[in-house]
Amino acid sequence: MSTRSLWLCAALSAACNNDAAPAPEQPTGDAGQAPVTLAAGEVLDITFTGDRAAVRLATPTGTERFVAILASTTFASSSTTFTYSVSTEAVDSPTASRIASGCALSSEPYRGVAVTVDPEPTGAAPAVGTKRLLRVPVGTMGETITAEVAAVGTRAVVWKDTSPAHPATLDAAFIAEFLADFDKTILPRARAVFGTESDLDGNGRIDLVFTPLTKTSAVAFFFGCDLVTLSGCPSGNQGEFLYLTPPADIAAPYNTPAAIKEILAHELGHLVHFNRKVLRNKLSSWPDSTYMIEGFGGFAQDAVGFQAGNLYVTQAGLAGIDAFSLSDVLGSTTKTDKTHDGLLRGGSYLFVRYLYDRAGGDVASADGAIEGRGGPAFLRKVLDDPASVAEAMPVGNSGTLADVAFDFYTTLALSNGDKAGRAAPVNACFSYLPTQADPVTGKQRGADLFASFHGQQLSGPAMQALASADGKLRAGGVEYVSFDANNERAELGVTVTADAQALPRVRIARVQ
Repeated sequence: MSTRSLWLCAALSAACNNDAAPAPEQPTGDAGQAPVTLAAGEVLDITFTGDRAAVRLATPTGTERFVAILASTTFASSSTTFTYSVSTEAVDSPTASRIASGCALSSEPYRGVAVTVDPEPTGAAPAVGTKRLLRVPVGTMGETITAEVAAVGTRAVVWKDTSPAHPATLDAAFIAEFLADFDKTILPRARAVFGTESDLDGNGRIDLVFTPLTKTSAVAFFFGCDLVTLSGCPSGNQGEFLYLTPPADIAAPYNTPAAIKEILAHELGHLVHFNRKVLRNKLSSWPDSTYMIEGFGGFAQDAVGFQAGNLYVTQAGLAGIDAFSLSDVLGSTTKTDKTHDGLLRGGSYLFVRYLYDRAGGDVASADGAIEGRGGPAFLRKVLDDPASVAEAMPVGNSGTLADVAFDFYTTLALSNGDKAGRAAPVNACFSYLPTQADPVTGKQRGADLFASFHGQQLSGPAMQALASADGKLRAGGVEYVSFDANNERAELGVTVTADAQALPRVRIARVQ
């Protein structure tokens, strides 16, 4: 089977409008030039001249705390590692700098834009007890099972594996709850955020196939070859099928109805993503990378309202941020990195959620409906474009892809920092929108980099102290280096060097 079978402030402040004029650059000067004064929460862009960027910072209290945000903006490959250094020795020749006052991605083009509501698919569902052969895409060749319709809902059909060698055990109460939530919450919300799914088989429903075979590949998955013959595709089942492991075959605590519904939301996100990007554009392949697809899947878990397990990969992404690279998300690779899979899923989810928030996000109403505030309109734009999401993203915005990536990395350094005794970012572009307790599920909707969950505590992205910085920057990656003022001096020199081939960018944020 194809490796892609396992794919996948209610309004922004004026400071986030990328029409806002940036602060004037502070020109390069000599040792007599006045040091730059940063207020707590402000961010300073420092220009590289060749492989060097330098600034003199005012530290009048001697208690100021800073973080250097050093990013590589070359996204061709994540395999290259560049060297860098950060020094706080005196600076004689600062390079140009300016306060980072605007956004690479503005909500202006998306706020108030109504999204197209496609007609809901309709058709006759198979009757309960109907049997048919299905090819389950597991292993290298797949396996044919005998499946029987266990239940039919308004928007889904539940199939169970009845093959003697591996029958699926499904509790009737579980099926009833599962179908009710799918019909009322999961599918309507996925449509509101992403758009409507395809209906190749004409039954007006999503086919949910429960088989113990699935767990040999993943807890659940979507298989694009069921809908169209792509390069390397075996014969598919010609319909909107999602494959799930029965609860009896999943280890606790991941076998609860809530956990399985979260997984279903993830896979449904892949199915709708595939329809809008591949089927509607009649493409011969899915142009997005595996981890861009997984980022949208993780975001679907959040947006549909069942986010819980997603917070564990968020934690992995933040803790391992120095091993993360947007090259793996913005490129075209179809490979899964088994060594770094958790952190790549977490980092890619945080990236997609960041894009959605910067476009305006949404709000879940008390009746469970999703009211778009710009986020759904942005998703339609990048998902409906025949180019990859990465290629479609900058269109219509003032920023480049590198600008968007750098703003994302800056947001990871600053958002929600006030919950950890740091200054909140002055520029709202560098914050996720406030989270919301979902009015239907009670789960967290949105990203909070210092959230508490399941006895765990997020603590923002891992940062390196200046004295122990490893000096290694991944292509397309980021390094966060923290340092403090010297209470014996009224200013602090900061010099950052990095290989020019990394296309480096650096910002200094005052966090206290």
